[in-house]
Amino acid sequence: MIETQEILNCAQAFHRCHILVVGDLMLDEYLWGHIERISAEAPVPILNVVRREATLGGAGNVANNLRALGVEVSAVGIVGQDETGDQIRELLKGAGVDMRGVIGDPNRKSTRKVRLMSLEHGQQVFRMDEESVQEANSEVEDQLIARVIEVAPRAQIILCSDYMKGALTKHILEVVFNVARKRGLVSLVGPKDPNTNKYDGATILMPNLKELALMTQSSIDGSGWLTSSAKQLFEKLNLEALVVTKGSAGMSLFESHQFDLRRVDIPTMARSVYDVTGAGDTAISTFAAAIAGGVKRDFAVYLANVAAGIKVARRGTASVTAEELQTRLNEQEARPGEPDERVRVNASSR
Repeated sequence: MIETQEILNCAQAFHRCHILVVGDLMLDEYLWGHIERISAEAPVPILNVVRREATLGGAGNVANNLRALGVEVSAVGIVGQDETGDQIRELLKGAGVDMRGVIGDPNRKSTRKVRLMSLEHGQQVFRMDEESVQEANSEVEDQLIARVIEVAPRAQIILCSDYMKGALTKHILEVVFNVARKRGLVSLVGPKDPNTNKYDGATILMPNLKELALMTQSSIDGSGWLTSSAKQLFEKLNLEALVVTKGSAGMSLFESHQFDLRRVDIPTMARSVYDVTGAGDTAISTFAAAIAGGVKRDFAVYLANVAAGIKVARRGTASVTAEELQTRLNEQEARPGEPDERVRVNASSR
């Protein structure tokens, strides 16, 4: 049974935690408007824009989610020396993130994802991306690494948010994992690269189903593939734990346990689903905050699942606060007829 009071105590301690976020910083822009006619130039709808919104995406959204929980955050990443880069910096500053590790590279374009949104339909009708995806050069790598080494002594966790936009090179990850290991820190990775060798040395990986399938060259088929794929990653990367986000099916935690692979399944906590954008960032942020706050991994996954369930009921890359988590946990604790066992634990031999 999940000890809700223990998780509540952890949520109240978030403000004492410091997490170093290393990864790909992005800007998510939303242009809201009305579609009332078709263009005379081409058979496409015309969106008459009436409102603009800009939020942090990628590693920036992870940092923003952590700040919403009350966690102290230092960000390390790359932006271009352009207007989008300036917007990313301003949003990080506004969220209270230490951004001295955000390096400006004149040779790259900041990642910007523009979504055209219909007010009538409440949904996306088109998306435009601007970005550079080349890997950081050696000079930028050295600057990023120097900042990681400087901040690590103050952090409980180093969280790597990889969107394959060039910030997390294999060399940078090797240094991050070595620094974390030497200081006794958890290195947590949200992976996107199917090249699993890149993540060798990480403490915990947190992929979704599709990412796990690509990393293990598996098919999402049947009930046995998930455990089999988890075993494959444990054996190849010597992980301490693996957390798999499964959308409407919840999450699964795998960890070494007495020469076996212990699996903990947690069903979804979502009451309604409006927009899944950024749900993975919300989940990994909450999981990291809980681990930094001293919660056991299965409890941390449960809390991450609750946070993701709150997030998907909102549009865009919305953040979840510690107060909202506490409210939802109190509601679930008080709900009559709620089963005591909220996680399912299975042990499977490695």
